[in-house]
Amino acid sequence: MDAETNQESWQVEANGEIFDTNFAEMTLWINEGSLLRIDRVRKGNLRWIEAGKVPTLIEFFNAKDAASPLPPIFSTTNTEILGVTDQPHQFVNQSVKNQSSIPESDACSMHPDVMAVYICETCANLFCKACPNSYGGTVKVCPFCGALCKSLAQVEQARSETVTRSAAVAESFGFGDFANALAYPFKFKASLVIGAVMFMLFSIGQSAVSFGGIYMLGGAIFSFMLANTLTFGVLANTVENFSQGKIGLNFMPSFEDFSVWDDVIHPFFLSIGVYIASFGPLIAVALVAFFMVIGSVNKEMNGLQSDAARTVAPELPYAANAVQQSERVRELLKKDSDRQKARVETMENSTTQPDASNTQPKVIDESELNVERANQLIQQQRKAQLESVVGKTPETVATERTALIKKVLGYGVLFLLLAGICTLWGFFYFPAACAVAGYTRSFAATLNPAVGFDTIRRLGVDYVKILLMGLVVAVMSGFIGGVLSSLLSAFDMPSVGNVPARAICSLFTFYFSVVFSCVIGFALFKASDRLKLPI
Repeated sequence: MDAETNQESWQVEANGEIFDTNFAEMTLWINEGSLLRIDRVRKGNLRWIEAGKVPTLIEFFNAKDAASPLPPIFSTTNTEILGVTDQPHQFVNQSVKNQSSIPESDACSMHPDVMAVYICETCANLFCKACPNSYGGTVKVCPFCGALCKSLAQVEQARSETVTRSAAVAESFGFGDFANALAYPFKFKASLVIGAVMFMLFSIGQSAVSFGGIYMLGGAIFSFMLANTLTFGVLANTVENFSQGKIGLNFMPSFEDFSVWDDVIHPFFLSIGVYIASFGPLIAVALVAFFMVIGSVNKEMNGLQSDAARTVAPELPYAANAVQQSERVRELLKKDSDRQKARVETMENSTTQPDASNTQPKVIDESELNVERANQLIQQQRKAQLESVVGKTPETVATERTALIKKVLGYGVLFLLLAGICTLWGFFYFPAACAVAGYTRSFAATLNPAVGFDTIRRLGVDYVKILLMGLVVAVMSGFIGGVLSSLLSAFDMPSVGNVPARAICSLFTFYFSVVFSCVIGFALFKASDRLKLPI
């Protein structure tokens, strides 16, 4: 035992008197026979206890009774047997088991023929089920020192988890963790099946938008929200547990303490924050490009229509007015009739004066042109009336699409470059946003790029591994989806789509979303010291 432990303050009550001493001196008193098992001792200000029940003194008493040499005094840890330790309680049993004074058997301190079930967190004595005092049916109190007792099974489990956690943290994050992430969802088969079926129903519900109608559209949006909430609820729960060192817990949120805010609303807003932080710039570029192109196309189309109206009927500002159009047609036909009469008179004069043909100007025949203009005017009127009722004709749609494509190609270089950069940013930052959303559970922190960049910086090379593993997961999911869509192509229906393929693909999508959540969780767990996470 080290010098500091030897000099710790102890008190011994013997023959009605109290003596101040230390641990080393007490061992000498035991050898001399001055300190008996029935004498009461205490360390510091702790409760009094019989010296024969102090685990660190038992072996000295046994040696005295057997007239054997005193056993060596082994060094102890900060978790002293009768002291209040600075270490967490789960380390108490580990420290106790390392002491040579602990009996090899797990027998009760008061009933040597009964196996122990509890251990005192302070004096480290073992007790059977009947020995500790019980309060409320769950709280067990040591009959010797009055401290709390803990189940030996809990202590052993905590010790095992501590050893496993320490060994795992000592290893670097790698593709072995990716294999563990692929297998992790199958540890909770019931949760995997229930979650996958729920996600499948929500995915199929999104197809309701194809039926049209405000209610179907609302149902599709609601299904999308529920599917998104489910996946991000799993991600937030998994990443939070792993980042706190709670590996081995269910990836699905517990239904025992289910909360609408914590398990539904909060994950949904976290998912919105992740998408905004990752793909917000891409969405902004797409919206700007869309409104700029649409505005330019509409302006050009309106200009073309105005030019056509001025060419056909310059004095008719409203071509859709049927009465004015009819008057314009009659006027054109009347002018045509007058020109025909003038033509006949000109031809008669040319027969009586043949030499005048070389000197008089030719009369231009505009009858066909006038009739064509009248027909165009009538067709435009009918087309406008028809489109106002049943929608745009395919020709109009094709014209507008052609103009839109021309405009997109005109702005294409700039917008394609910006869209490409924003897309790369989204895929690069998405795992960081998911990680921040998981271990902080904060919408503001998820939107804050400073927190995300700090997480990336602390993860270092591990973040590159996360990106590679995420790419592998995406490729696997896409490959399986493509194969299923090809195999089930016969079930593809108009408007609704391939419902069987969508249903089966959604099962794999949910599984891979859990795998991706575990990948991020393992990475944060291995980097808990760098991220300063509370393990």
